[in-house]
Order: sequence, then C-alpha cells, then structure tokens
Amino acid sequence: MFNSKIRIGFFLALLFAVLFTESCFPPNEDQDNNVGYTLSDPVVRSIFDAKDRHNRDSLVLYFNHKKAAYRYLAALSFASFKDTAVIPELAKLLKDPVEQVKQAAVFSLGQSFSIKAELPLISAFIAVDSSGPFNKTNGMILEALGKCGSDSTLHLICQIKTYQPDDTFLIYGQMCALYRFGLREKVCNESLEKIVLVATHDKFPFPARLMAANCLQRIKTFELSNQFDILKKACNEEKNPDIRMCLVSALSRIASPAALNAMEELYSRGLDVRIQTNIVKGLMQHNSPQARFFALKALQNPSLHVSSYAAQYILEKGNAEIAEELKSLTERNNLPWQIRSVVFEAALKHIPPYLVLTRQAIEGKLMNLVTQSKNPYEKAAYLKALTTDIKSLDYYLTLSTSNLHPYIRTTLAECISTILNKPDFQLVYKGSKNYIYYQLSEYFKRQCESADAGALAVMAGIFSKPQPGLNKLFKADSMLSEAQSKLKLPRDIETYNELGKCIAGLKKTKFEPKLPEFNHPVNWSVLDNYKDTIHATITTNKGDIGIDLYPKYAPSSVINFIQLVKDGFYADKVFHRVVPNFVVQVGCPRGDGYGALDYTLRTDISLLNYQESGMVGMASAGLDTEGTQFFITHSPTPHLDGKYSIFGKMISGNEVLMSLSQSDVIKNIVLN
Repeated sequence: MFNSKIRIGFFLALLFAVLFTESCFPPNEDQDNNVGYTLSDPVVRSIFDAKDRHNRDSLVLYFNHKKAAYRYLAALSFASFKDTAVIPELAKLLKDPVEQVKQAAVFSLGQSFSIKAELPLISAFIAVDSSGPFNKTNGMILEALGKCGSDSTLHLICQIKTYQPDDTFLIYGQMCALYRFGLREKVCNESLEKIVLVATHDKFPFPARLMAANCLQRIKTFELSNQFDILKKACNEEKNPDIRMCLVSALSRIASPAALNAMEELYSRGLDVRIQTNIVKGLMQHNSPQARFFALKALQNPSLHVSSYAAQYILEKGNAEIAEELKSLTERNNLPWQIRSVVFEAALKHIPPYLVLTRQAIEGKLMNLVTQSKNPYEKAAYLKALTTDIKSLDYYLTLSTSNLHPYIRTTLAECISTILNKPDFQLVYKGSKNYIYYQLSEYFKRQCESADAGALAVMAGIFSKPQPGLNKLFKADSMLSEAQSKLKLPRDIETYNELGKCIAGLKKTKFEPKLPEFNHPVNWSVLDNYKDTIHATITTNKGDIGIDLYPKYAPSSVINFIQLVKDGFYADKVFHRVVPNFVVQVGCPRGDGYGALDYTLRTDISLLNYQESGMVGMASAGLDTEGTQFFITHSPTPHLDGKYSIFGKMISGNEVLMSLSQSDVIKNIVLN
C-alpha cells in the first residue's frame, strides 16, 4: 500500500499498468503458461548455449515464444551480462501474462544497472492493494530500482511508511531497494528509523529483517549514535545469529565507551563464533586502552576467525603502551602461525626503535621461521611480517632469485610493493643512483621475462604510481607490454587486464579491458545420469562438507565442476584464501588465486542469492571468466547477489567449514 503522496508523485502511471498486462500476449488456446523446464529439453539447452553477449538477437527471439518457460529463461539470460540495448525488449515482457516471466524481466532489468531501466520498472509496478497477486513482482521491482534507480526514486521509496509486517514481499522489496541503493553509495537518512524498526522487531518477516540488518551493517554513512539503546537491546535479545551478527557490527560503529562495554559484555557470553568475529572486527571503530586490551584477550580465542581480527586490530591500532605484551607474545610458540605472524609484525611496528636489541631479536626469529617453514603459506605470512622494516627490501630481493612456490613469488612482490609505498622509502634509500634501484630494476625484469601472473598483477599496481628512482633503469611501459604479450589467454585474463590498465595509464591512453571469448561449450551429456539436484561430498583434511549442486540454475558451472571432479582435479588443491566470517576459496592450480586452466565458462547468474550461509559460488575476475576456483560463504553475503554464479549450497559440515584455514586442502570430492 502507498500513501496518497506517493501515489500522486511517483506511481501515478502505475494504476494504468494492470489494464495493459495482457496487451503484449493476448490469451490463446495454444499458449503454454507453465515455466517449468527440464535440461533434457533441446530448446532449453539451446537457450543456455546462446547465453552470451554476442547472441543477444537469438535470445530475444524467444521473448515471443508461446511457451512461457522459454520466455522466462531467455529473459533471465540477460541477468548475467549488462546489455542496455535489450532494455526495450525486456520492458515488453513486463506485460507478460505469466508472473514468473515478468519477474525474470524485472530481475534482468535491475541487473543492467542502467538508468534506462528505471521508467519501465516504475511503469510495471501494480499499485493495487498489497494483498493482491502482484506482491512478489512488486517487491522485485523495488529491489531492481535499488540497482538502477535515480536519487529521486530512492527518496520516494525511502518515504514509504505504510508497509506493515504482513506486507511480506513489499517490506522485503523496500529493504532490498534501500540496501542496493546503499551499495551504490546512494543513501536516504530518512529511512534509518524504518530500517532499524524492521531489523530489530521479529514481527517483521525474516527476509526483510535480514536485509534491514545488512543495511545497518554495510551502509557506513548512517549515523547510529541515537540508535544505541535500541541496538544494544536487540543485540542482547536477538535469537537469529544471521541478524545478530549484523546488529553487533552496527553497534560497533558507535564509537563510544558505552558501545565498547556492550561489545565486551556480548563477547563474554561465548555466542556463535561468527557473532564474536564481528564483535572483534568492530573494534576497528574504537581506539582506546580498553579496546586494545580487549583485542589482546581475543587473541586467545581458539577460533582463527576471531583471533585473526584481534591480531589485525593490534597491528593497526596498537601502540608502544602494549610493547611488553607484544614482546611476550612473540616468545609464545603455541600461537597458530596465522596469528603469530601478525603478532610479530605488530611488535616490529609498535616496539620503540630505541629498543634495538629487542627488535633485532624479533627480526632474527622471523627470518629463522621463514627458513624453517615447509608450508609456503606460513612462510609467506612471516615474510609479510618483515615489511615494517624498509631495509628488509634487500632480504626480499635476495630471496626472489630462488625457485619459489607461486604463492611465495606473489607474496614477495606484494612485500616489495608495500615497502615502495612507504612515505619514507626515499629517505632510507637516498638518491636515484642508490644500488637498490638497480637491484629492483633487475628484479622487475626477471618477473617480466618469466611472465609470472601473480607477480605481474602486483607490478601493475606498483607502476600505476610514479616510481622516479626506476625511470631510467626500468622502462615500465615497454617491459610490461612485452610481459603482457607472454601471458596465455584466457587463463591469465585477470593479470592481462591489470597490466593493460597500468600500461594505458603510463601511455596516457584510454583503457579498454579485454573480454575473454567464450571457449568452453556446455557438455550436456555429463548430466545424463544425474537429477536436478546432485550431491557432492568434499573431503578436506579437517573433515567432510556436503553440498548440493543445482544444474538447472547454473548448468555450465555444475557440468564443469563434475568434469573436474571426475578428472581428479581438486585432489590436493589448497584453500588459498580464507576471509574470517566471509568465504573460503579453493581450486587455483597455482595456489595464489591467479591460476586457471586454458578455458573460461559462461557466467550463470540466476534468481538464487547469497542471503543464506553456505552458498557455493564461482570465483570470477569479470564476466565469463569463471573456471576452476569456487568459494563457500560462512554467512549471508547479499552484496555478492547478482555478481557471482551460484551453483550449489552446503547442506552439512558447517563446523568443518568454520575450521578451515589457509593452506588446508581438499583430499577428494565424491559425487553421489
């Protein structure tokens, strides 16, 4: 329901839309309004095969097909790639007699992220009683407008105050709209009161509450100080951990002693690890002795999710006042290496420079740990800890001449980049004729000659900024261009484009990213012996994770996954990326995130979303760049919606998932 002000201003034309609902597709006895489909249908397969930015015209032809399922799939295909040219054709489907077809068109129009989609979406809103049959579509329209609407649309949606808890789809659509606007840095402060109300009261439907809570967690421009009492009460009483973890993140943004006290009290309850993680992560908003000692306490938490953020806080917000505690921590051998390495880095950063012997002892321990460690990820963590000392550059350059694991090579490049970006670098290495510039030049030349994808991607970032000491020794534009030509496409597409952007900046030309040409046809025969849901068991060194695969939503991703599993590809692959309470990622042949095989997949965006934990998605460096890497989410991550293909969901093994850390491995995957 809308109040009269909204009807007059924003949705006046909408009252007429229902009159024309069937004008595009007049009912006839041959019309098939069933949107159900099977992947064995050759036409369905042909629609999925045509789902490519080059095949727009062939997909649009299905918009007029008598079978609703084909119209539905063809419309949904455009959600995977932004194509503003098809907006007028998609807009016609907003008058389709089948509601699911309309919804597919709404979703794809929102996915265009184009202002051109705004008016068709507004015109499709059916401004009738909220208990009518158009609820879900109307809610989806509101969310789509959050992706492509203007500031005026934001403020009109923001002013809607009449939606009640039983307006399930509409209140959810409004919260989604405000969230999507927020991701685009478009915020209406008038909406804060309504967002807080929805997030903190269980009378509202859970999906709407979750999105409202995510608004509070993610939209940083909201001033939450006046909401302290409400948020504190909700954090104490909320039963659902998915909502509670968002609320504690919002509470932590209130930089007051009272908020910090509330966070400590919540932490002491031993709540869900994900909630504790967000509490400790939220310490970054506080800079006080109380917060620092809170972080030191959280370092002892057995969960790496929690202790990782505690260590990061101490690194970034610590000071000389805790130097003794840091020195003591460096002497403890029982800390996990992921934590111990950051503690070493924090010690070198915060222990005063005049304590020369103490600092030298810590650096000596670090170098010994680098030498002794057989785990490349552990070795890399200790290498990163040495970046606090600019003079470690000599050490890094010496190591870079060795035959190293790809993750170490990439890490060394990152360490060198960190030191080059330090403001006092040129004070330590004075003069353009300093020997270090010759050594750096030789290092960069070696990376260009070897065309290492990870190191080159880091170099692109280095030379995107002026490097005056290297200008005469290393001709960045020509050397990086030569290195770029050695990369293998589409395997190295991410690094190729990073270099391209850097080179364009050096030459002062316009950067046009290269889009990979699709080169991996869908092998439909792989699915012949499987049903619509396929179960897989991922056996890791920590235990088993069960996932369900969804070929009907992401056929190219699922078929590729099955083929890789049957080939034994994932055996011994390392979880190279673990972000606490966000994702674990695996499947990189190099082990550093820059690896792939010699093909790319189509992006498979569907109506599935990341508003649950345990979603299984394809890692990507852009449209149609998916290959072997996938991730599993620890918690709801709606900011990933519509960006990364979802091809499955975790159904068992949450404790195993939460225990995984960088360098853990997949031992085997079995398909059932």
